[in-house]
Amino acid sequence: MSETAPRTLIDAIDASLKQALRTPDGVAPPTALLWTDADGHWGPLIPTLQKVLPQLYVLGAYAPEDRRGPVIWLRCIVERSLPEVSPPHDVVPILYLPKVSRQDLRAGGDCPAELQPLIELQYRGAVWHQRNGRDWTVEAFLTSEDGVGLDIAKDNRTRDAMLRALVLLAPEPLAGLRGRRLEADDFDRLAIGDPVRDLLTWISDKDGFEGRCDPTHWATFKDICWREFGLDPDEDGIQGAADALLHGGGKWDEVWKRFCDAPRLYPGVSTALRQARPRDLLGLADHSRRPGLNEEQEDRLRKELEAALALPHGQACDRITALDAEHKERRGWVWAQLGESPYAIALEPLGKLAKAAKVPLGGATAEAMAADYAVHGWQCDRAALDALGRLKQGGESGLVTKVVRTLYEPWLDRSARRFQELMSAPGVDSRKLTASVSAERDACVLFADGLRFDVGAILQERLEARGFRVRMSHRIAPIPTVTATAKPVASPAHGSCSGKADAEDFAPVITTNGQPATASRLRDAMARAGTAILDDEQASMAVSSEGGGWTETGKLDTLGHSLNALLVRQIDPEVDALVDRISALLTAGWSRIRVVTDHGWLLLPGGLPKVELSPHLVATKWSRCAAVKGGSTPDIPTYPWYWNPILRIASPPGIGAFMANTEYAHGGISLQECVIPELVVERGEAAVAATITGISWRGMRCRVTVESNAAGLQVDLRLNWKQAASSIVAAVKEVRPNGEASLAVADDKHEGAAASVVLSDTSGRVLDYKPTTVGEDA
Repeated sequence: MSETAPRTLIDAIDASLKQALRTPDGVAPPTALLWTDADGHWGPLIPTLQKVLPQLYVLGAYAPEDRRGPVIWLRCIVERSLPEVSPPHDVVPILYLPKVSRQDLRAGGDCPAELQPLIELQYRGAVWHQRNGRDWTVEAFLTSEDGVGLDIAKDNRTRDAMLRALVLLAPEPLAGLRGRRLEADDFDRLAIGDPVRDLLTWISDKDGFEGRCDPTHWATFKDICWREFGLDPDEDGIQGAADALLHGGGKWDEVWKRFCDAPRLYPGVSTALRQARPRDLLGLADHSRRPGLNEEQEDRLRKELEAALALPHGQACDRITALDAEHKERRGWVWAQLGESPYAIALEPLGKLAKAAKVPLGGATAEAMAADYAVHGWQCDRAALDALGRLKQGGESGLVTKVVRTLYEPWLDRSARRFQELMSAPGVDSRKLTASVSAERDACVLFADGLRFDVGAILQERLEARGFRVRMSHRIAPIPTVTATAKPVASPAHGSCSGKADAEDFAPVITTNGQPATASRLRDAMARAGTAILDDEQASMAVSSEGGGWTETGKLDTLGHSLNALLVRQIDPEVDALVDRISALLTAGWSRIRVVTDHGWLLLPGGLPKVELSPHLVATKWSRCAAVKGGSTPDIPTYPWYWNPILRIASPPGIGAFMANTEYAHGGISLQECVIPELVVERGEAAVAATITGISWRGMRCRVTVESNAAGLQVDLRLNWKQAASSIVAAVKEVRPNGEASLAVADDKHEGAAASVVLSDTSGRVLDYKPTTVGEDA
């Protein structure tokens, strides 16, 4: 569940397209992703991208071998009517539409007739666009923090050079382009000639490269290869180049590094290296360059993982830990980037799971054991989710899932049995372990359905990364751990509810009228008590917020029941949606957000162990709980119902389930179901809102106007807005109370230069910047 910064422009586009395909909880995945490009500026890069994205198709003249065709052909791709060229059913096709804007498709009846078959794909699919809804232009993507985040001069010459160099920019390491302002000369240098790039392109696609070369270009290329790399392309051929690249040394190390920066752009290099002839394996300086070695290691690791399935739990944990240490180096090899090391990649979370699963949870009481789980025990659950969440469709996924079960199930079951023993100890009243939720002035209670403790910890991390202050504690859910029983306890309306004479639906009733405590009736009870009830999209704080607020979001539990073990793929989108909702509430004025939930859940691929329970002993039977009939005496543990302790709830021992093939369940007694998170989220330091609203020039003096809610801000004029050392003014000026500041450029030689007006706070943090041309009115 971790993300890394993209290395190249290609990686950044790939990551952004994947982000555009992410769907909120409960929403079907899009049927297609539309990439509109009104100017057609992305066009030259598309063939390169198609090497990396086999699901990328282009609107244009019919050429299926190039994955290009007219609108009707694209529709056939989306509907999978052409299986020989369509992507797999679990892969969303990306449709690049040159010279088509998003506005064209949104025009409805005014949309050009030839494009109208694509209109409805906006609604069944998704569109790749900026946050403001505009198309992603090349310039916007390269400069936006949501894209690549480069500092690029705004003049026309630079813009033209940038577009000319787009294809050459694609494989360039982004790290080397950051930290400075890029101008026309920087982009032009990419086109002057790059021997390393040309050599990799030739190795990857010899026929294609030579077919594009005229005699002069080919002669120059051969001369450079001989002078700089000691290679004669005619005499040595691809075999000689592959041998040299395998052994390295001199300029060949630079070639290898460039290949590792963007290996998917040079697919033929992997093929060539498989044919390379090592002179002396023992003397080879870098064995990571041998794809064959990586394949051998992966095959051996597969066999080791299969063998671990038959080991006792402790030995299996030790074996996986040792394998992780042995193979972790390969996760840094280039073959891992190319998807050729799936088992080595899977070992990272499996290693964490193996270590965590060997640590038993302690505590002499139920409260103590719950506290131990809240401190570190949940990390075992998170490692299991992480291991399952990284799986992709493929032959290795089944084996890794079996390893997760081998490591995780015994730890889960032992922990549950010990917790059940403590919950059943003499004198323990499970109802007294449960704390209810109350309304607070100026605070909004956010109910997140099924927020398990480990997922709550992920939420805390993401909120803190956004700059919020977060305190996380734990509560113990009521018995049984199902929504009907537990949600009223997690709401300020719990005092309006009471038990009844049966527990068949596990729900209490509203005390005043005896009606079942449904979600709508709970909200009505809260509203009568003065709590503001906010709909899904509503965030504003009521004029009078004495009774606080209440809102609900999230569908983890709903998704779990429908997806079972596949829920792991929806956890990230769910957490992101929670972060966005909390941020919106705090922005709307609530002083703090109290995140609560009703229960956790168990998740085990392959299903929880089946436990038999005779139906004549119970009135209601769910997967992890059952309402016992009258004086029946089932031979499994029973516990008092939270809302009426006279009534008994049967719960299977350990992590058993009353229903077969259950991968996701709750309602029983386990740490994962009972120990639930509670987060209090507050804004960090008061946010400073500041915007440059005007820039005007008189000669070499610049007048700046600013709108802000803070005092003491400063304005500067820099050649590179990120670097204070690039300032060209005689002195940085503080914004006056009237929101204005005047800057004088220190040297006339800067007249006509591209620069940026920079607005910063007292710590030097840049709050806003806008481009300008020195001496020209803007």
